[in-house]
Amino acid sequence: MNQNNTSFIMKKFTIAAGIFLCSLSVFSQVWVDAGLKGGYGLDLIANKNFFDDHHFSPKLSTGYMFGGKVGFNFNSNHAVTLDITSSAINQKYTYSLVNPDSSLSNYNRSIGFNSINFLLMYRKSKNGTYFEIGPQYSMITKTRFSDNFASSANTDISADLVKSYYSAVIGFGGYITGTDNFGIVLGCRFSYTFDDITSDAGKPVNFPAIKKYDSYKSLNPVTALMVLEFNFDVAYLASSGGNHKRKKVMLF
Repeated sequence: MNQNNTSFIMKKFTIAAGIFLCSLSVFSQVWVDAGLKGGYGLDLIANKNFFDDHHFSPKLSTGYMFGGKVGFNFNSNHAVTLDITSSAINQKYTYSLVNPDSSLSNYNRSIGFNSINFLLMYRKSKNGTYFEIGPQYSMITKTRFSDNFASSANTDISADLVKSYYSAVIGFGGYITGTDNFGIVLGCRFSYTFDDITSDAGKPVNFPAIKKYDSYKSLNPVTALMVLEFNFDVAYLASSGGNHKRKKVMLF
């Protein structure tokens, strides 16, 4: 990522943080929680050309994520959370090639990558359940490629993928158990990547397909994860009494 893009992203996060901090004064009490989370589930890197090609078929594959969060709770129903996670997305394919005798031989191909993700989520809670929605910014940190026809395994494909991308994330779940200042939450989280993750180097060959199609279609990851979250209340911001109200931070 170049310096101009980094500066632009940091400026957007600074503005969003400023607006958020200013909004705290509207509420009589807020509290801050921190959490650890992990998830496991299904991955699919969608591409219309692959779905229409019976010789090259993407398969549902599995991936994972883990990380932490900080939540700013305006009250018991509304919160904004910042998640920082590490994830692995994998995609398996099967494809067939025509032999000289016109028979078909089947092979397996897979691609995958790891990324660091930043999620800014709005969470609505009610009666022990929650719904969340927000954007995710991801930076690819490691890539891999395997193909049993080419006898390759764990090959670096970073040149064929972009360095970063944006996704939309939604989730829902519910409270399982806990105490006044600690809770365990189980939920589902879904993401769809709007950006094409194929780089300019990978587009001319329709990476990771085995042939070039009549028209180019983008490569868009989709994930569906079961997520387990452990939350700890850290502090709350309460109003003091008197004619002139002021805020004070109180630690649990």
